Amino acid sequence: MVRQTFFKNKYCIASKIILTTIVGLTLFSCSPQIIVMRNGFKSYPPREDNDSVVIYKRAQDIPIESEKIGTLQATCNPYNLYMNSCDSASIFSLAKTKIKKAGGNALLITNFEKPTFWKPTLFLPNGNVFLLNGDVFLVHDFSSPPDTVKKMDFQNKYMLYAGLGFGPETGISLPKISIYSFQNRKYFETYYGAEVGIWGLVAFWMSLDCLYGIKKNIFTLDTSLGVWWAISPDSKHYFHTTINPKIGVKFWKLWLKAGPSMHLYRSDSDAGSFGKIGNMYCNFEILIKI
Repeated sequence: MVRQTFFKNKYCIASKIILTTIVGLTLFSCSPQIIVMRNGFKSYPPREDNDSVVIYKRAQDIPIESEKIGTLQATCNPYNLYMNSCDSASIFSLAKTKIKKAGGNALLITNFEKPTFWKPTLFLPNGNVFLLNGDVFLVHDFSSPPDTVKKMDFQNKYMLYAGLGFGPETGISLPKISIYSFQNRKYFETYYGAEVGIWGLVAFWMSLDCLYGIKKNIFTLDTSLGVWWAISPDSKHYFHTTINPKIGVKFWKLWLKAGPSMHLYRSDSDAGSFGKIGNMYCNFEILIKI
């Protein structure tokens, strides 16, 4: 009798733990996860419920009479069986509520990604989720003119990447440093940038190129004009220029690119033959945002 009572009590405790866990997961998984992180230790009084929150897509449109008070991160998975209200309208509505509680009245979108047909994998961990990142502002006077000379945060204007480049454009470059500037258009983004690569093992060489491209969702297409220069161990100099169209996939902090490379000029046909596949030269890049 004592043993039966013991097992009944043990079974009841285990059932309560399992039930509590299920209820907890359901409660905390049924809505988008939105976090507003303040800048520093200064706090701001919350706004009224009927106050509005203005959404900006370009930093230069923010009125001069404003201050950045924090950052916002939001995510949700529309394919989660327990997830409710996971769409663009719901995310922005909930984000505005969080912004008002933090004392802000404006949001500058720095990244917004919608679900794609890709399933989550090692290379596309956020393939089927909504992602919204932005800077939270407190605008003191919306009628003030935009601040065209105000120094915004560096990451709002430019993105810095570092990684590995391989091919005629860069030789073998580790590290390859790239800086990009993105512009929001109506249906896609455009970007331009400059890249530099250095290699110092066995022989020394360096590369420099400039590029221009477009981005739609996670896909990119750009073309660069590159210059490669090398010094061999016997102090012989090599030089070539190339044009390099590349397609890419940009997600999270990772950017993968690949494409053909065409020589415009070569000082030596035997030098800089990196990335040759059959009769075609190709470039490959793996970049990480820093």
